[in-house]
Amino acid sequence: MMNLRVIPAVVALVLLSACSPDPESVSEAGGADLVLTNGRVYTLSWDEPSPDGTLTAAAPRNATGWYPDAEAVATRSGEILFVGSTSDALAYRGESTRVVDLAGATVVPGLVDSHTHVYGLGARLESIDLTDVATEEEAVALVAEKVQSTPAGEWIIGRGWDEGAWANRYPDKVLLSQAAPDNPVFLDSLHGFAVWVNQAALDAGGITADTEVPVGGEMRLGDDGEPTGLFLNRATTMIDDIVPPPSLEARLNRWIIGLNQMAEDGYVAVHEAGLNTEAMAALEQLEAEGRLPIRVYGMLSLRDEPLIRKWIEKGPDSDNDSMLVTRAVKAYYDGALGSRGARMLYDYEDMPGHRGVSGDGYGF
Repeated sequence: MMNLRVIPAVVALVLLSACSPDPESVSEAGGADLVLTNGRVYTLSWDEPSPDGTLTAAAPRNATGWYPDAEAVATRSGEILFVGSTSDALAYRGESTRVVDLAGATVVPGLVDSHTHVYGLGARLESIDLTDVATEEEAVALVAEKVQSTPAGEWIIGRGWDEGAWANRYPDKVLLSQAAPDNPVFLDSLHGFAVWVNQAALDAGGITADTEVPVGGEMRLGDDGEPTGLFLNRATTMIDDIVPPPSLEARLNRWIIGLNQMAEDGYVAVHEAGLNTEAMAALEQLEAEGRLPIRVYGMLSLRDEPLIRKWIEKGPDSDNDSMLVTRAVKAYYDGALGSRGARMLYDYEDMPGHRGVSGDGYGF
């Protein structure tokens, strides 16, 4: 299937498809910047289905399934000029218009993600990708490969191993320490509720069996009474706090990498959940410099009390045209299923007496 990068203007498709300007006047003004032809365009301009799931009469669906309700789009200066047939769209063509034959590719309005961690995405894209790794051995092999190009003493970062899928047999530090004896290794989990490290990382942080564990967290100990290298739920902050912080430019770059990836995947806006003071400062700088490629709706972390107090005094953003809008908070109540931190009404089957961590027990 052809992968078409969705342009931000497509998000306005619904609003503008019924009020297209005259093509002659557009042509006189230089024509459209872009005309997409011969595509499968779904405007999503029809109403939502009824509560029982019945589609509205305007929904483009018949006995054989869904079908597109247009085949071409014309845009200029970030706005939709026309949505309809290819022949009509070509009437908006000017001398400098770029015409793209989609050859049946699909076009939809720009996507909006309701819960993202874009900074983590950017960091993941520049670290070892463990997203599709199925076993501890596979992950260790990738770390061993990274060791070959990493000077001794430098941290090796990886992200994406699934703490839910691995919950019945969590990894430990043994193989990881053998593969990277001279590099601290930090492997963050897919959902952020578990961290796996080697002995060098424990040594770098001075972490022992006697180290205090945050409320709502668990530092796994082995049969020898020593840390196994696995940290769950709130205990992940014990490792987060010892990884050397990236420079300001590196942090800004991670935001840009993550946001650009979202844009390439068809997103025009994200709701970024759990922003702290540092994250807000970075996004505000990028917005002021005009470097945000898509819109960001910020949710402040309720754990960052100084930031919350600042915004309570300031009040929510009212500029809807800004690329960065902040008027929500993210609260934290419990952990995740895989790490057995999600709060349950009954005991976990494999952990009698344990029902997860929540409220005060989760450090809320």
